[in-house]
Amino acid sequence: MIKRLIAILVAVMQVSTFVNPVFAQASADLPVYIVQPGDSVNLIAVRFGISANDLIAANDLVDPNVLNVGTALRIPGLEGFSGTLTTDVAGLGATLTGLSRQYQFSKDLIIQLNRITSPSEIYVGSTLVLPLLEETTALQPAAPIHSGESLFETAVKKNQNPWVILETNAATGSSALLPLEWMVAAAATESNVILGSDLVQSVEISPLPLRQGKTEVITVKTTGPVTLSGELNGKPLHFFAVADNEYAAIQGVHSLAPTGLTGIKVQAEAPDADPFTIEQSILIESGYYQQDPPLYVNPETIDEAFTKPEDDKVRELTAPATPERYWTEIFKQPVDEPACIKSWYGNRRSYNGSEFDYFHSGVDYGVCANLNIYAPAPGRVVFSEEVTVRGIATIIDHGWGIYSGMWHQSKSLVKVGDFVETGQLIGEIGATGRVTGPHLHWEIFANGIQVEPLDWLDHLYPEDFLPAAQR
Repeated sequence: MIKRLIAILVAVMQVSTFVNPVFAQASADLPVYIVQPGDSVNLIAVRFGISANDLIAANDLVDPNVLNVGTALRIPGLEGFSGTLTTDVAGLGATLTGLSRQYQFSKDLIIQLNRITSPSEIYVGSTLVLPLLEETTALQPAAPIHSGESLFETAVKKNQNPWVILETNAATGSSALLPLEWMVAAAATESNVILGSDLVQSVEISPLPLRQGKTEVITVKTTGPVTLSGELNGKPLHFFAVADNEYAAIQGVHSLAPTGLTGIKVQAEAPDADPFTIEQSILIESGYYQQDPPLYVNPETIDEAFTKPEDDKVRELTAPATPERYWTEIFKQPVDEPACIKSWYGNRRSYNGSEFDYFHSGVDYGVCANLNIYAPAPGRVVFSEEVTVRGIATIIDHGWGIYSGMWHQSKSLVKVGDFVETGQLIGEIGATGRVTGPHLHWEIFANGIQVEPLDWLDHLYPEDFLPAAQR
């Protein structure tokens, strides 16, 4: 009993100092920001609400156009605290209270640093200025209090000390910790679950923020077998097991998707367990695609009487998410070296004097080596015939809602039902359909959405997937 009373006194004493950590102490020293990839003087100045000239003067920058990643910059104009600052992208479930606990930084200072006017401004994908923590002092998301339970009941179920939970989360009493609220611990353990569920340990979205034309992977780690569902930007998600108690859904973001906030939802169900749902706003950024020169083509190939039935057919063919995943490696380029790209994915297009309301849904390879077209990954052929816009076209189902489309061929060497392997010769480059010259147009569909194909030449989706034989 005496030991417990001492623990309570220690917790209360440490709680009283929580909102004034080392980072926030008033100091004559200026806070320091660590330059991140993609940063510029103007971007950093805007982020902190200061002028670029003041930032340059505070750091005696000789050439403001040259900033090295990892450089420490002094930030003028920030009153009341010093220390090292960095940026982090808010993940699913992030809240002002949770971030304050995790980074040991008062909510008022987070609000001041990020000029937040409403808690709703913390959405998935938002970039926040936060203190840089040492590994020894960093905290991890931990088990929350479940609905209908007290702090003590949750602590007993998770074999944790309730007094340590109060101390770590700067809570003056159990009533200060609300059910389902993000809590933190000095070190996460396998028994910990986050997001208020006995079913779900974590939900991760990569990359963040969302960007037009990109492939997104939503990974859910669970405590056991579950049934998962959800949606991203209005598209239903299809989850597949990638390991024991780990699931992934691959989803494309349309190149013309409106920028700004949209929604994400993930749901989990299992017998004899409370269902889990998390829903939050998420940011879509522009892909910054350029305009191609205006193109003039056969009017029939932009006539809706021909294009709509063809588009509907392709949409129907690429909608199913085959439960088997055929690829286990990064996709291979579908043409021989030297490869030359004549037009890039996402570029905005005008046909026959129209507005630039079309977009290029794949990449165009010109004839720079030979006419050979190869399968970029294993899969089953689900379409192989000539149509108005796409010419002689082949569609390959790679599984899990991922498809390749090969348009404008002079000939196809495969038929519907064939299973093709990576690098297998499947056709020849041509000039059929809506073209201005011979080329291969290669598309990748991710759950019905055309995405940047070149990303699939650089990344394995999901990146942490390994076949059972390689684990």
